[in-house]
Amino acid sequence: MSLVHRMMLGTFLRHLGSTLVGALILFTLVDLFDHIGSLLDNDASLSMILRYYLYKAAWIIDTVLPLAMLMATLFTVGSMARYLELTALFAAGMSLIQVTRPLLIASLLTAVLSFAWREFVLPAANVNRSRVWEVEIHNRPDTARPTRDIALIGADRRLYFARKYDPTSGVVTDLKILATEGPRVVERIDARRAEWDGEHWILQDGTHRVFEQETEVISNFTRLTVTDLAITPDILYSERVSQEDMNIRQLRVYNRLIRQTGGDPTTSSVDIHFLIAFPLVNVIVVFLGILLASGPRKTTVASGFGLTVLVSFGYYLFMNFGRALGHNGAVPPIVAAWTGNVVYTVIGWVMWANARR
Repeated sequence: MSLVHRMMLGTFLRHLGSTLVGALILFTLVDLFDHIGSLLDNDASLSMILRYYLYKAAWIIDTVLPLAMLMATLFTVGSMARYLELTALFAAGMSLIQVTRPLLIASLLTAVLSFAWREFVLPAANVNRSRVWEVEIHNRPDTARPTRDIALIGADRRLYFARKYDPTSGVVTDLKILATEGPRVVERIDARRAEWDGEHWILQDGTHRVFEQETEVISNFTRLTVTDLAITPDILYSERVSQEDMNIRQLRVYNRLIRQTGGDPTTSSVDIHFLIAFPLVNVIVVFLGILLASGPRKTTVASGFGLTVLVSFGYYLFMNFGRALGHNGAVPPIVAAWTGNVVYTVIGWVMWANARR
């Protein structure tokens, strides 16, 4: 890496770091002042407050990262253009892409890290933040680990419904098990009670139904040991994540469950595409930032901040408007999730055609 590239990358990372730190402080203070009354009324301890905002920091970083990338790009490239460093490099035979190559590579790496962050870090942080706020601070029931009205799909693709589960004794009340082939139910087991013996489930006082085309075979049982169920007490008591906090793997399982139960999987399909499309925002805004800052109009701190707000607001508007249309079924999921990226990529290429390069 040349000296110019090292200096550019160092300046970019300093701006990026300071922007993220500033955003973390600002968002945290605003949220703290907004919830200070609730925290005091519930006698929240310092440990609870610190852990709540530690988990919330994961969401703040995910939200402001594209804005920080754009602002860092505008300040870095704008400073070089303002002091005629870009002009000197162009005169030395370097193109705009050659000069800003470290920023483009950094944006690609950031997109990968953003994808990993949303897949592995953010969902767990959101669940823990909600648990601290709801359970520890407000003493409400833990909805992330429900013990009533449990519904899940097992590794055997069976659907499991339980009215109540006691994690202490391992006893399930009113267990229903459905085996499906596409939208059709081919087998159903209903048990008033189910107990875990350490290896298998023992079902009590129930009915076993097998559906074969137009016929139904029914057998009642008082006690039945089932050896092929794909759930255990740990799975029954595992964390439940709301759809907006799910990662791609969880959304795919949820999508399959909705399809198998005859529901509408549109919203989860849109969210899957959205989680794939969103990290690429970091690449597109850096490309736009390079073109904006390298133009004939000099980028100052005020204009850089204004451009960041304008571009980011427009981008989030496109992305969320398309997502809302997709959730309502007005447009296909892939169109809903990728419209913002496509529109701003086209804008970038138009600007590129007229840029100094």
